Amino acid sequence: MLFLFRSLVTVLLFFSPFLISCKKKERKSSGSEVMEIEGDIAPVVPGTETEVPSYDPGDGGWKIEEWNNEIVSSLKALSKKLINNEGWEIYMNSLCSPDFEGASFMCPKVPESFEQGKVLLFSPEDEPKIKTVLSESMSELLDDHALRGRVERSNFKVVGIEDSGKKKVSCEAIVHFAGRHDGVFRELKGTLNLKWDLESDQMKLLRVDGSFRAVYSSIGQFVDVTQSSLGKVPEFAEQFYRGQDHWTGRLEMLTGIDVGGWQGVAVADINNDGRDDMYVAQPGGLPNRLYIKNVDGTFEDRSVASGTNFLDSCHGNLFVDLDNDGDQDLISGVLDGVVIMDNDGEGNFTKRASMVLPAAVPYSISAADYDVDGDLDFYVCCYNKRPGVNRHHLFARPVPYHDANNGGRNALFRNDGNWAFRNVTKKEGLDENNRRFSYASSWEDYDNDGDLDLYVANDFGRNNFYKNEGSRIRFKDVAEEAGVVDVGPGMSVSWGDYDNDGKPDLYVGNMFSSAGHRISSQDRFHKGADKITKDYYRRHARGNSLYKNIGNGFFSDVSLSSGVSVGRWAWSSRLGDMDGDGYQDIYVANGFITQQDSGDL
Repeated sequence: MLFLFRSLVTVLLFFSPFLISCKKKERKSSGSEVMEIEGDIAPVVPGTETEVPSYDPGDGGWKIEEWNNEIVSSLKALSKKLINNEGWEIYMNSLCSPDFEGASFMCPKVPESFEQGKVLLFSPEDEPKIKTVLSESMSELLDDHALRGRVERSNFKVVGIEDSGKKKVSCEAIVHFAGRHDGVFRELKGTLNLKWDLESDQMKLLRVDGSFRAVYSSIGQFVDVTQSSLGKVPEFAEQFYRGQDHWTGRLEMLTGIDVGGWQGVAVADINNDGRDDMYVAQPGGLPNRLYIKNVDGTFEDRSVASGTNFLDSCHGNLFVDLDNDGDQDLISGVLDGVVIMDNDGEGNFTKRASMVLPAAVPYSISAADYDVDGDLDFYVCCYNKRPGVNRHHLFARPVPYHDANNGGRNALFRNDGNWAFRNVTKKEGLDENNRRFSYASSWEDYDNDGDLDLYVANDFGRNNFYKNEGSRIRFKDVAEEAGVVDVGPGMSVSWGDYDNDGKPDLYVGNMFSSAGHRISSQDRFHKGADKITKDYYRRHARGNSLYKNIGNGFFSDVSLSSGVSVGRWAWSSRLGDMDGDGYQDIYVANGFITQQDSGDL
């Protein structure tokens, strides 16, 4: 249900001015139709379907979206022909006007030989290559990078359109080509500025300008080992191969299952054999699964034997040593609150404590010794209020959409030893701005004063950055003054020293929306709103954020200049040295409920 909530909120709130101005065309159900059911899709009771309105952007005067639909249709057709290597040159030239002025591409120059075993980035040259035939420019670009006839992925995202006058339209598109050749994975990423002529019935290109970067990797890509490592585990195939849709159609929703699948994975060596094991959270009605890694790289299911096969709805888990005995204990966020499990060192768990969270459901957990007393404390992010708190809605609505402060209430638990934990959220000053829609949190000593500070990524608005001041009221929200408030759909947070200057920098996962860019940049978008409100909406669609730690408690937003903002719908992101070259890279898990689409990661 959270999937439906986010989808409806995104469409109805973010684009409400756009939708309201369009002519609504309703598609109704009489309630007497025979519903055809295939496969594992659960039946819908006739008469209970919601009326689904559809909108024609042209009817509301939003010509930019009408133009966008035509442009996207042409670019999608081009992508398909590039991937299939079937007549794309002819098709590309057919998109050009008889008055086509030419194509100007600034392309990366790659040396004939380069260092193997690395991920290499090549920037565009300053001098553009100009051609009068568009397909020749594209052919040269692809040929130079051994991608002609080998394009495995082609994607165009139109992020801006404007009326240039005199029946001319200009648009900006983000472009991504990828493929493999000679054992090297090659990517081309860039932007295109396209000028279109509206004189004829079909939009025709007048000019194309572009700039591209190339990424080469010869170290081998990640390999999917799911089948080889887990394929012989009966419980894994039975539970996970069926997919979320299968189970939502069969389990009672009140157990805590939803179509979104907002469950995480925790990884740790829980039996001290030197190999990492994994614990997979599951929605209500399905048992959590603990998989122990064997010497040969396969896994075995020890969920029942370990005592961790909870049937409660569970979003997040964390393995940490809570009693300082050298093994990884378990903190599990279940439907009613938090469960604490003691590890005996061999992967067998015993419940030691539980804390009820009556106002909100826990989503994720982070741990740190915030009070420097020698044991680990933990912080729980709670996304939204429980349904009972607001009985008229399954989920509380974010109000206002761009700066909501009516979400769940996060909690800090202090470790007092002997498996006793105390909720000290208010006492330690963490109830300030504590009604956000929080997805994730992370601890770091950003100011190098010897204690750990806390950053919280919040959906539908501004984030929190709590400075640990070590005083009676320990924490203070300094997000605004530190320059990291990051208004947007915050979903993840990661710390790392990306520029190797000795200071921890901050990367926040948000949502990038090409439609949001296009629509919110138009003058008629939210006509009655002030500039600050409009800027909030535009920021909401910008994407991920990278903040450089410039010292003295301040950060500089380098997201756009560093090229790391377009992470798509970035649910989770991580700074880390992926290729062992001493520099922090960024890995982003993105996408949404895309079913058969394999391009999410």
